[in-house]
Amino acid sequence: MSDMTKKISGWALGALVVAVMTPMTLAHADTGDDLDFYQHLLAHGINLGSESHVIQMAQTLCQDLNSGYSQKDMVDLMTGAGLTQEQAARFIGAATGEYCPDKHPSTKPTGS
Repeated sequence: MSDMTKKISGWALGALVVAVMTPMTLAHADTGDDLDFYQHLLAHGINLGSESHVIQMAQTLCQDLNSGYSQKDMVDLMTGAGLTQEQAARFIGAATGEYCPDKHPSTKPTGS
């Protein structure tokens, strides 16, 4: 198994564990902002599933950034999972802007 495959598998497993273990009552409380975030992604051709799933992905991304992963790591994981580099960068920018502004990039994150 390649290192990238291991990273993608680990990220997906981590997202699944967080999704299962996080009670819905602890989810982000401002559903208006959640919907705006979700609709922003859809408007830019990024369809990753249901609104609740995409919000959990964004929150997991923030947790990963807080755990020491870089934005480049996140772009690499997301492009390995089927998003283009531009889509991955847009997702990261929108997710960090909404759910972890302290990790919001001052420049567009790239995979290179």
